[in-house]
Amino acid sequence: MRQQLVQLLYKVSTSAILDDGYIELAEQLIVKAIIDGLNTTRASIWLLNSDNSECHCQLLLDKTNTEPAQTLILTRASFPSYFRALDTQRVIIANNAHTDPATYEFSEHYLTPLGIHSMLDAPLRFKGKMIGIFCCEHIGSFRQWDDDECTFLSGLADLYGRALSAQESRLVKQELEAANRYLEERVVERTNTLQKTLEALTGTQEKLIESEKMAALGNLVAGVAHEVNTPIGVAVTANSSATDNLKRLTQQLENNTLSKNSLVAFLTHIDECLRISSSNLDRAAALICNFKQTAVDQSSLDISTVILNDYLANTVHSLTPLTRSHQVNTTIECDETLSIVTVSGALSQILMNLVSNSCVHGFKDRKDNQINITVQVDTQQNTYTLRYRDNGHGMTKSVLQNVFDPFFTTTRGNGGSGLGMAIVYNLATQALQGDVKANSEPQQGITVTFTFPLTLS
Repeated sequence: MRQQLVQLLYKVSTSAILDDGYIELAEQLIVKAIIDGLNTTRASIWLLNSDNSECHCQLLLDKTNTEPAQTLILTRASFPSYFRALDTQRVIIANNAHTDPATYEFSEHYLTPLGIHSMLDAPLRFKGKMIGIFCCEHIGSFRQWDDDECTFLSGLADLYGRALSAQESRLVKQELEAANRYLEERVVERTNTLQKTLEALTGTQEKLIESEKMAALGNLVAGVAHEVNTPIGVAVTANSSATDNLKRLTQQLENNTLSKNSLVAFLTHIDECLRISSSNLDRAAALICNFKQTAVDQSSLDISTVILNDYLANTVHSLTPLTRSHQVNTTIECDETLSIVTVSGALSQILMNLVSNSCVHGFKDRKDNQINITVQVDTQQNTYTLRYRDNGHGMTKSVLQNVFDPFFTTTRGNGGSGLGMAIVYNLATQALQGDVKANSEPQQGITVTFTFPLTLS
């Protein structure tokens, strides 16, 4: 290639305009380079529509006419020979555009009025698909286009594809930033709600102190800290997961390796994280509200009718970031039509405590972790049995004997409070009017069996 064309191609390729993501500026830069490099009068960019039935003029520069060009459209029906050439030829080299098989259709109504005698067209491709053409039009004597000129024009066509990728990356980055801002706003909103609830709880604690119910206050505060920790932890995990995915996607943007599948996967993951975060922050606020009500009147817990299988599934789903981080597979076996009248909030708290204890204690440094929840109905007794099993480390006999005792823990030095299973026992026997038993052996996991009435009175 001639040195002049090489230098001009290099100048365009190193211009920051190509990678800024604003295609209009890149188009101006490239078309001007075509005119300067090929010393031609007119140069333009034409883009095909989605079904390749027509193409419109995106940009036209004419050294002899500085007025803006009118909208120009070429249809396949009006110029079939030209479109067939676009479909089959790598470059259209029309030294005599009036007689060339690809361009003769333009002679009477376009070439002759404008004094155009020669044309050189190069296809534009993006992601393996032809999206348009560069068109060079020479006014005056007939011109013989040489190989260097064809190579130069093809090189500029490749740079146009790079500019399109930059524009796509800029738009995707804007969408990602918007999605991240929305996530942050949701987290702030839920955090503010939780903060207000915590302030209300603090007021309740002060009233308990004033009424000299110090023992009740200690249990309440400890219970709140333990119960609220799980949903908040899940929400934080979901937000962290979304942030990690955003960083990876941002890296793909910077490397120009972002694909549509990656974007779709990210948006799907963001949607899941938002739902999990929102659900668990709502749950945390509800738990604090329930504890505040408990401080006033234990009987104030609401009784509601729930479809048990759906309720268990939703609770387990809200814990997905926690179970996923510990490689836990959870299964539920329950009649999908089973309806019960119960204190659903207490049932949810029990399940969250059990799953949390399995992940923190039972599955520590283990793989292929399993949790199985089964429900069986005894119509004669008007009760149902909920059996929770995991395949974790299990317990020794001495630990099992004290598992429901308040403040008993095997991990006190690592933050364990010893209230988790005590709260499970109290909720099961008092709020849900049932009973609970636990069975376990070392390396055999744990089985916790609850028996509850189908309808709470």
